[in-house]
Formats: sequence, C-alpha cells, structure tokens
Amino acid sequence: MDGRDERRWREKLPGETVRIAKSAWVWNDGRSCSHRTVFTQERPRDREPSPGRDICWGKERIIYERGFGGEERVKWEDRSGRERQDWSEERLPWEDTTGGEERPRGVERPHDQERFPKEKAGAERQAGAEEKAGRQKGFKEKECDEQGGRVAQDPGRGTSQDQGLGQERRRSEDPIYSKTWRLSPGQGRGPESRQSEDPNYYNTTRGPRQDQGRGPERRQSEDSNYDNIRGLNQDQGRRQERRQSEDLLYRNTSNLSQNQGRGQERKWSEDLNSKKSQSLGQGKGPSEYGGVGEDSPKDEKTGSGFLSRAAAKRKGRGEEQCSSYVVSWPAMSPVSPVWPRKPNLWAFWVLRLVLLLSLKTWAEDFLERCTWLVVLNKFEKVGLHLSKDRFHDQEPIDTVSKVFQKLTDSPIDPGEKYYSFPYYLQINFSCPGQNSELLARKGHLMGMKPLVLINYIHSVNFYQWKMENLQILMEAAPMRSAGYCPAEAVCVLNWYTPMPLKNGSVVASVDIYTNGIGPFIPKKRFYVNMNGFLKRDASGKVVFSIGYESLVLESSYFRSSGSRPLWYTVNHAPVFILGGFNNEKAILLSDSSFQDFVFLELSIDSCWVGSFYCPILGFSATIHDAIATESTLFIRQNQLVYYFTGTYSTLFDKSHGSSSWVRVLPSECIKKLCPVFVPGNGSEYVLALTTGKNEGYIHIGTITDGLVSFKMVPEGWSVCQKLPGKNCTIDWAAYIADERNLLLLVKIDTGQFYLVNFNTEFKTLKILYEIPRFIPEAQQLDFLVLLGTETYTTTPMIPKGLFFNTLNNMLYIWGNFILQSYNREHFIFLADFPKESTIKYMVNSYTGHMAVVTENEEVWYFLEGGYDVYKLIPSQGWTTYLNLQKMQKSSEYADAESLVSLFYEDGKFYELVYLFDVGQERLVKRVLPVATVMEYEMPKPFSVINQGQLRLISFTHVCPFKDVHVVDVPKRQHMTRKESYLALPPLVSEPLGLHNNETLAVYQGLVYYLLWLHAKYDKPYADPVHDPTWRWWQHKMKYRDYFFYLFSNRLAAEGMYIDMNSYQKIYNITGDYDLPEFIFLDKGNGFGFTAILLSHEDTFTSSDSQGATIDVEKKLAVALMLADPECLSGIVTQELLLNRNTVINKIKITDRERCSEQGRVGHNIKKTSVMIKVLGSPGRCSRATYLGAEMLGFRLIPVYIGCPPGKRLAFDVSYTITHSEQINKHYFDCVTKEEEMPCFLFRDLFQPFFLVQDMVTGDSGSFLGSYVLKVVGGGRTKDTIRDYTEEEIFRYNSPLDTTNSLIWKTNVERTTEDKKFYIMSHLSPGIEWLCLENFPCYDITPESIFPPEFFLKLLVSNRGVDNSTYCDYQLTFILHIHGLPLSSKRSFHIVIVSSTFFLILVVIYILFCLLWPHIAQAWVSLRWRIKNIMASESYYTYATSTEGFSIQSHSSEGSLKGPSRAGSKEDNVQAKKA
Repeated sequence: MDGRDERRWREKLPGETVRIAKSAWVWNDGRSCSHRTVFTQERPRDREPSPGRDICWGKERIIYERGFGGEERVKWEDRSGRERQDWSEERLPWEDTTGGEERPRGVERPHDQERFPKEKAGAERQAGAEEKAGRQKGFKEKECDEQGGRVAQDPGRGTSQDQGLGQERRRSEDPIYSKTWRLSPGQGRGPESRQSEDPNYYNTTRGPRQDQGRGPERRQSEDSNYDNIRGLNQDQGRRQERRQSEDLLYRNTSNLSQNQGRGQERKWSEDLNSKKSQSLGQGKGPSEYGGVGEDSPKDEKTGSGFLSRAAAKRKGRGEEQCSSYVVSWPAMSPVSPVWPRKPNLWAFWVLRLVLLLSLKTWAEDFLERCTWLVVLNKFEKVGLHLSKDRFHDQEPIDTVSKVFQKLTDSPIDPGEKYYSFPYYLQINFSCPGQNSELLARKGHLMGMKPLVLINYIHSVNFYQWKMENLQILMEAAPMRSAGYCPAEAVCVLNWYTPMPLKNGSVVASVDIYTNGIGPFIPKKRFYVNMNGFLKRDASGKVVFSIGYESLVLESSYFRSSGSRPLWYTVNHAPVFILGGFNNEKAILLSDSSFQDFVFLELSIDSCWVGSFYCPILGFSATIHDAIATESTLFIRQNQLVYYFTGTYSTLFDKSHGSSSWVRVLPSECIKKLCPVFVPGNGSEYVLALTTGKNEGYIHIGTITDGLVSFKMVPEGWSVCQKLPGKNCTIDWAAYIADERNLLLLVKIDTGQFYLVNFNTEFKTLKILYEIPRFIPEAQQLDFLVLLGTETYTTTPMIPKGLFFNTLNNMLYIWGNFILQSYNREHFIFLADFPKESTIKYMVNSYTGHMAVVTENEEVWYFLEGGYDVYKLIPSQGWTTYLNLQKMQKSSEYADAESLVSLFYEDGKFYELVYLFDVGQERLVKRVLPVATVMEYEMPKPFSVINQGQLRLISFTHVCPFKDVHVVDVPKRQHMTRKESYLALPPLVSEPLGLHNNETLAVYQGLVYYLLWLHAKYDKPYADPVHDPTWRWWQHKMKYRDYFFYLFSNRLAAEGMYIDMNSYQKIYNITGDYDLPEFIFLDKGNGFGFTAILLSHEDTFTSSDSQGATIDVEKKLAVALMLADPECLSGIVTQELLLNRNTVINKIKITDRERCSEQGRVGHNIKKTSVMIKVLGSPGRCSRATYLGAEMLGFRLIPVYIGCPPGKRLAFDVSYTITHSEQINKHYFDCVTKEEEMPCFLFRDLFQPFFLVQDMVTGDSGSFLGSYVLKVVGGGRTKDTIRDYTEEEIFRYNSPLDTTNSLIWKTNVERTTEDKKFYIMSHLSPGIEWLCLENFPCYDITPESIFPPEFFLKLLVSNRGVDNSTYCDYQLTFILHIHGLPLSSKRSFHIVIVSSTFFLILVVIYILFCLLWPHIAQAWVSLRWRIKNIMASESYYTYATSTEGFSIQSHSSEGSLKGPSRAGSKEDNVQAKKA
C-alpha cells in the first residue's frame, strides 16, 4: 500500500476529528476499508464536519460505524446551505448501503465506464509494477485455496497523516474499544507485521493492531476479557525482537505474529476450518453487512455476490466502500475484473453480529453511568477538595493585582488594573463502582480537558439593562488539591474555571462536556444562580436571611403531603421554592434547579385573626402558595400574603432588598395567589384573589427592580356587577402582560362559570365564553368541538383553573376536563381525559409539551395543539420502566416513594420524588422519560401472514415514518443572537501540566478583563476594527513569537504563557446543526430548513405516481401551525423521491412586517411560535439515543419578532473625518487631541456617517437608512455638559423655531410629519453650524489665545422615519467643536475699541514726530541750565570755604564787598574762562 492509500486509510478529518482505523483490508484497487471510531461533537449522525476550524460546543458522543476508506461524502452533505437541485441523483447519507438487492459486480454503470477506464488501467499497471517490485524484494504471496482470494493486511506505517509536523498524535483510550478490538500499538517507525498461521482465523474475533510512529511505548489497558479475545503484542522498537505474551488460550485461538523489522515476508496460513466456516455461512437471502446467501445475485463473470449494490456503485467510482468483513486481493496484486471464487464468511459474520450487539448494549449502559460533578468554591478556598460555598458575594475582588505585576515578559499591560471574580467552579466526574480519584488522574494523563460553556440569562427589566444573550466558553485547568499524598504524584485532582459574574443577570446555566479525549462523559447542564437571600452573621458565616436552615429532612413532611406545583418566572427565577408541608411553616429552597436544596423554617409571624369581613376558613401554619420571581419571593399563609426581596447588586441598588418578610395587603383576605409565568413590559406580576368584603376584585402585584406594588382592579366597580346574578367569586386569574389583558374564571351564585376578559389599559370587561355545566358526550371521539349543539352527560363540569401560553396563544380551562382554545372564544373538548379525575395543577414546558397532575397523583401528558392525552403514571409502560430500573438497582427509584412536584427544565420533564428507603430516605430529582414510558405503553400491532407453508408474523409500523432528518438549518448562534467569547487558561511549564493558585489567579484576571472589554465596547464611537478585544492586543500581537520563545525555553515569568488568540470573541460557531431553541426575526426577515422523512417500504403502495402520491399525503403529511398567522407566513414545499422512499419538505418562515413596532432592543417584542408536526406521529414516534429515547415528529420553535439583541448604531469617526477632508479640502484638529473624540472646525461643513454593527455575527456596514439628528445637550467642557429640556431641544433643532435659537441648519427639505425636525440620511448635503443668539454656544469669551470650544451632545434616532428595521437605533454621542466665532455685537465692539485705540496711537505718533525737535532742544536747554546751576553752586561753595584763610592779604575794601548774584555776568565770564 503506497503513501496515498495509507493517507486514505488513516486520515485526519477537518474539525479536529480523528478516524482511528481498528482494522484494515486493502481492496484490489489499493483503497482501504476499515472500522473506525469517531470522537466528535454532537451533530446529526449523517453529517461530517465542515472544512476549516470548527469550534463545536455541542454534546460529546462516540460513533461506531463502518469506515469509508478515503471517499468523500456526497454533495448532499454539504453544509454551505445552498439549494439542492436534484435529490434523486445522489444517495442520501443515511440510506442503508448493506442490505437490499445487489447489482452484479461485472455490470458497470454508464457513468462508471465513462469516468474510470484510464484510472483502472493505470491502477492495473501500477499494481503490476508494485507486485513485480515486491517479488524482487522477496515478498511471497500465498494463495488461500479455500477462499480463492488474496489478503493483504495494512502494515501500519508509522508516518501517517495523524502525525503533524513530525510529532506523534496520541490516540485516546476507549473503554469499549479495549474490551472488543485489541490493538497493538507499535513503537518502531512503521515496522511491517506478519500474520501467523491461524487454524480458526475466521471463527474467532479478529484483532488487528495499530502501529504508532516514533514515540514512547503505549500500554494496553487492563481487560478482564483479554484472554477471551485475540491478544496482540506491543512493538518494542525498530528492528527489535517482538515477544508474544503468554496466553492460556493461545493454542486454541489465533495470534498475530509480530514482525522483526521492516521488509520481512508477510505470510498467510491455510485455513483448516474453511469448509466449516462456509457451511455455517450458507443460507437463504442476503445476509447483513453485505454477506451473501445462496439466493443472492451473482456476478456473471465471477459468480460472486459478495458486493452489495452500494459497494458496487462506489467501486465503480473508484471509491470502494467496505460494507463487510472481507478478504480481497492485496495492494500489490493487479486489478482483475474476475474473482476466481466466492468467499463465504457466514460463520464470521454471525460471530461479529453477536459481538456488535453485545457491544452496543454494554456501551449504552456504560455511557449512561458517568456523570459530571460541579461545586462552587471561594477564591481563597481553591484547591480544597471537599470545599463547597454558596453564591452570596456579587462584587469583583482585588486579589490578583500583585500576581499580574510579576508578569513582566507577557502581553498584558502592566498599567491596567486587573480584578477577579469571587468564585471558582470545581469540576470532577464520577462513575459508579470505580475510583473517582483514579479516573480523574487517568483522564488528565490521557489529555482530557473539561470544557465549560456558561450562558447568562438577561434581566426582566430591559429598561434598566440592555437585553443581550451572552455566553463564554472556557477550558477547565487541572490542579492538584491540597493535602498530604504519600503514594502518588497526583492524589486528588480537580479542574477549575472562574465563575464570571455579569451585571443584569442572576441566572446562569453551565454546560460541561469533554474535548473528546479520555473517558466519555455525557454533556450535563448545571444552574449556578445567585442567591440574594443570604447574609453574613456576626461571625462572618453565610446564613439564610429568610429563615432558619434545618439540617434534617424528616420523612413525615412528605408522607401526609401530596404533590404541589412549582411556580416561578420562566427562565428568570434564580431561586425555586416549594411549600405545602402540613402544619409546617417551612419551604424547600434551591438555587440550582434542585440539584441541591435546603429545608427552611421561615421567620414570619402567624398572628392572623379573622373578622366579620374575613371569616376564619381554618387556621394552619402551612405555606399554601409559593411563587418565585427574579428578585422576590411570595408566600401565602392562611389569608395573609408576605414577600421578601433579595439582595441582588447586579440588578438594582442594595437598598431595595428586604431585611425581613414584609406583609402586604394587610386589610385584605387573600384566598389564593396566582402566578404569571411570563414577564412583560420590563416587570413581573403576581395576582392575588380576594374574598370577603372585596369579592369580585383582584389585586395585581407588579415587581420592578425589586420594588413591589399592588393595585386593585377594576377601579370603582366590581366584576360581579357586569355578570348575571348578584354575587360572584373569582376562582382563577391569568394575566397576559404584553396585551394587558386579565383572564378571569368567574363563578356566579347560580353555579354557572364564565370566562371573562378585563383590559387593564382601557378598563373594559368582556364575557368570552360561558362554560357548559356538564361534560359533553364525546361518543368515542378523540376530541369534540363545542358548538352548543352537542349532547352532555350527567357529570357536572367543575372548572378549577386557567392556563395561557403566550407563545402559541393556547388557552386551557381545566378541572375534571380539559378545554383547549386557539382564540379564547371557541373551545375543543379533549375526550381522552377521564371525567372521574380532577386536575390539581398543570405544568407547561413552553416547547409544546404539557402535563397535568390529578388529585390522586396521576400524571397525564399531551402535546399542545394535539388532541391525544396519554396517561403516564400509573400505566403499564411506567410499571415496566420502573421494574427495569429496580432490576438495575438504580439509586433514583425505590419501592415506596412520594411525588413532591413536577416541572420542565430545558425541554426535559423532571419529577421531584421523596424515596422511603430504610436508612436512606432522601429527596431526588430524576428525569421522567416520557418517550420511553410511551414506547413501553404503545401497542405492538401485528398480523399473521401465510408464505407458502410457513406462517410469519408481520408487525405493523406504529410511526408513519422510519426516520426524520433536519438539514439546511440556520446557524444557531446567529438566530438565537448569542454573543460568544472564548477564554482558555494560560499554558504552564509544570511537567504534568498542573496549575497552581497563581496561574488560576491570572486566569481569573484575564476572564474578568475580557468581559470588562465586552461591557466597555458598548460605546458610541466605532473602532477601526469591529472587535472588543482589538485594543487589548493591538500593540502586543507582533511580539507573540517572542513571548512563546521565552516560555518554551522556560524563561517566562512565573512559568506561564498567555496566548493572545485564546481570549477572543467568536462570531461563527459551527458544530451544532440542530434547530435553534428560539429565533429572533427583524423586519421582513425569515428562516428556513429542510425536513426529510424516510418512509417505510409499505408507504408507497401504488406503482403509479398518482396512487403513491395520494398514499404519501395521508401517511407523511407535514403540518405547519403558526400561532399568529397575521404575523408570520409559512411555505412548505414537498418533494417525493419514490425510488428512495423519501419525502423532502422545504419549510420557509417569513415575517409579515405587521405585528411589531419600532423600538429599542427588547422593547415591543412580539412573542409567537411555529409548530412543525408530522401528522400521526405525536405519541407514536421516538428515537433511541445514548441519553435515552426522544420524541420525534413534533417541534415547537419560539419566535420573537422585533429588534434582535446584539445590534447597535455607532458613529463612524474615521470615515467622517475622511469625508470632511474631501468636501472641505482640509481638516483641523484641536490643539489638545483625544484618541476617541476628534474635533471638527466650526466653519467646516459637517456630514456624519454611521455604522450598523452586529455584535453577534461581527458584520459592520454603513447605515443607509433615514434618521433624525438632534442636539440634546451641551457645555463648554465635558464636565459641564447638561441635558436640555424638551422645549430647548425644539428651539435648538426645529426649522419651525422663531426664537433665533438654532444651533445648525441643513439644505435638506425632508422633515417629519409634524414639520418639527429634519430627516437626514447618508446622502444628505451636510450640516452648517450656526450658534444663534439664544443658544449656549453663542458669544463665548475666549479664555486663552486659542479660539473658544464647545461640546455638543447629539441624539440620532431612526424611529418613525426608517422602515427597513424594527430597531430604534438611538445613538447618543459627544461632538467636540472648536474655532467658534464671536457674536456680531461683541465683534463690532472689539473692532470699535481696537480702532479707537489704534487712532489714538497714530495721533500720539504724529504729535511726537512734530514736537520731537522742540522737545529735544528744550531738553538740552534744561539739562544745560541744571548743569550750570550745579557748577555755580559748587564754585561759590569752594570760595566761601577758603575766605577765612586769606583775610590778611585782602584789602579792607575787597573784604567789605558782598558776593555777586548767581548767574550774573561776571560769573558767566568766570565760568567760561574756567
């Protein structure tokens, strides 16, 4: 076998799916046929993974099927969703290719002869050359005389396609595989093996081996049945001698002789028991799996009838499929169209069939046993094996900053602040009868990694919290638990993931499954909900705030108490409560959907005293009615109503929480509390029915953000005043929140019951239906339409309650009967329910399945929209199922048990049962398998037919079809509008791959930062890259190889590596090809899929097309039921494939654009549904899976019409700036620039552009619709921005303004209908800024040398002006304007002042120029005079001081002469001389 054939034999499928060939025989064309084990995700059995990297988030499963060698799937399996043109030209993948009439091998089809003559000739030449070369090398082929064919076993080359980049791919261990097919993995590099002589080769279990490439030795798992099957030895290495293991039955069974090295001769021994094998294989008719009997059609040339029709077809295409365990020509033998003998392997096929059947039964039993275990751990308690905490803390904690500061060489930003969540999820699994610690260690060493998918349920109040469906996929990190472990390197091993919190959500589902390696464990869902009814006592211990926890659950609580309904807000209640314990002021409480629970004694007062208007009906401490909402619990004790609001900081302020039970309606006598299962208008509701003085009134309780308020309706008048008679009583009420309609079941004093509708918005009351007094006579009919002309029995009709399903508009009136209505006016009587039984309560799944519980604890089941009612408990089917469970010693069943409650969860029917086992009394939650019970209960009609002298039993098919497949389904992620994130733990350099507290702390911080980026991304400005994580790794992605180099060389800080691609948002999830659980539709959108029904052989009874068509329409008719035909349109296109007994139904659902108004996400959502049903299939069709039987032929899909979550409008800053440069020929930014808020010049034309970004699919495109732009706020700085009033908004934006207050204008002529505002689009000419006199940006005084700036708060909305979508894209963003001009007055004033000042300066200059010479002369003269004065004073001072010394020499005359005057002529002469 050459390398190409080897690649076909051991191939690696797309989507990380590995085919492991257990045994391989090569056909004469060189292609291999084998059995394979496929480890893959949950998907239809007939579909292969699509090309590319698929991220599969479905359930894990193991498929055992026949291998196809290297052939490709037919085009029908293409997942591209393209329209199929001709279904009849292709073989459907689920069709049986082993049975049926066979085509002779010698007859080739025309297309086979046209396509492959050259290929066959080439194959002959190549095979001949290979044979010649093999003979030259010493290979000897020994022909089997009895079989008449040549056999070649795959040599198991080491260099297979499973090994990437030269690294060996490890194969996962399979417990089933180890007990059936014994593998012998080789260690050498592809050594060839020889087949030893085997006298019983075809009578024993064949055990091929698998060779591994270069790598360590792989040990075989221990198997108690090892001695009973063929044992293969392990290869010790290249050219090393292989020893055979000791086996007590070695001489009685066949062993495969191992090769000593490459190139050794391969031999086959003679089969001593060949004739015996052939004699056992003879029989009449074709055998299973492609076997042949005497009457099988034979090849005219070869006489062989071994190949089936499908095999011959594939062989003609050159893609031979191994439909049986066959012996054929070796790979080196030339292709020959003639086989010398016909191989008969009947004995082998009988043994193989027995083995496979036993294997299937054992596998199913094994797969159902192992289960996941999940508990919640505090951050500081991680690593403690038996630690378990309650979900009390709801705030992030700062405990990981120090760890992140140590990560110097990593892609994280050291300047960022990293927080963590307060809890971890501790994950493990257990299998009954096996050591859990050993299983955990084994699974980790094999490479098993639990995957955790957390889905967050959005809040009821979409006004406070935006509706979004968020999910995050994480990989659990293994960690050695703390404690002393002397014997093993890894003692107690658990896996951990962070438990993230999300604002606006208190309910989270956790799905856990494996990566497909190691032991197979079915996917399991847990609910990890916040519990706001906890508090810390003085010692810091977490205790319940609503009561006291009882550590002992006594059996007496359940012996005398019957079952009670579980009432809660569907999909939004984090806590479930159950009352109804006789004379006990206690309830059962669970925050995990009763995976675990507590028994609480409530701390309420029971001081109730009756009065003349509230008579004492009977005092008891029993909690009669208990209702749980998203944040509040309601209970009724006697005629008093209490509520308790939990502390949920992720929903509302902590001050809204209650510190104790609050008594409400203290002056009213409440006889009953009625739940409202579906919220509406952003609130939840509870109905309280009164008695006594306010009989005929009803109190509607509204819960919004934890605040409870009650209102009595009708106002001013009673319901009894509008009905015949004097008095009345309201026995039941149902509230339709979206319609604001209140449905009332009213009984008047004459005993007559009425169905009444009261509208709380318009205050109108209408009698919808007058309920008959007696049960009608059905006359052995399944149902009866009540028209008023039917006959009635003498049994009175006693109505007990109402139930309304908002999704399909189905209304039920129940009591000792069931009435069903589509329009609340015309009713259908379901005759299968007996009038002797009285219904106690009704349970709905909101997926089309319903159940009722009677007063004597009978359980009945029916499908909505159908007419058949089935009794589940007690029934013969239930007895059979119960006995089987007891025989298997199931821990969920006992001889004595008491039903506590029934409820639906994720489409599954659960019952809460108390088991009275002696010494092991307990409360368990178990699945009630409706499909299995109905299958056991279903009659098995048969008839006896005569065939010659034999009488044969022929069973009649109860189900109208053989199987059903759904293809071409829309993508679940896109239709359910779920935003998905991926977060994997950092890689660690620890040899065993175990994490520690620091690496888990880093994991916490990274997950927190990832979700923080998700919340931060909801901003008005669009990033250049439409992804929340883009800015996280924007500048670090180019250093990715450097970080990995450090880690691979053990140089990374703290020994961990953070892969930046492991923290991202995922926009295209593949791997789950089932119909979406619910669908969101925007305006005019739709979805479609194809339902393929495989019929039984007797469905097409007529040979002509007309007769066959008529019969198919009767037996395989598909009904499409629309809950609101005025809102949705449905088209079903049927196509018949007569030659394949197949009916193809193409279904298309489209929105009619009539039933929803434009609004924001979550607002004005129309709730409706589509029901697809195969007529005659409900209750009769089921399919067996490894998780149990499931119902077929019926599906209800909820449809929500309106603005889908995940869409938003963003300001396209980049394109707006680019366009501004084009139209204005320039762009000037502010002096101080901001990264996300650019500036725009006031005098430039401003034309904004916007993007519609899809947060689910990742699409981002220009918004091409119309919109209204308004300035709704502003300020000189960002801190001083204020919101304008409605009057100011009108004056600042409306073209009708006459107060001279406009901020902007445009040349657009289109306005709203009231002419108040402009309607703009991407084609608008743009905006010209004005800032008129009465607008705040008018006349701003500059505070510096730079021109003034202003911040505008703009609102963009397409509501009422864009008809392309239901979404009201309300976008509010800040626009920075700079270069604002001054006002005209201030500008004129500045000009005048400046001009005056300039003129003054000019005049001063002129005067200065004219007077400057005179001034200079005067100045010189002045200085001269001053100097003269100073000189004269100095002279005379000197003369006076020397006169006394010269008196004797002067004459008396001279001495008597006085001094001259200063400035005299003499002085001047003297001065000149001097």
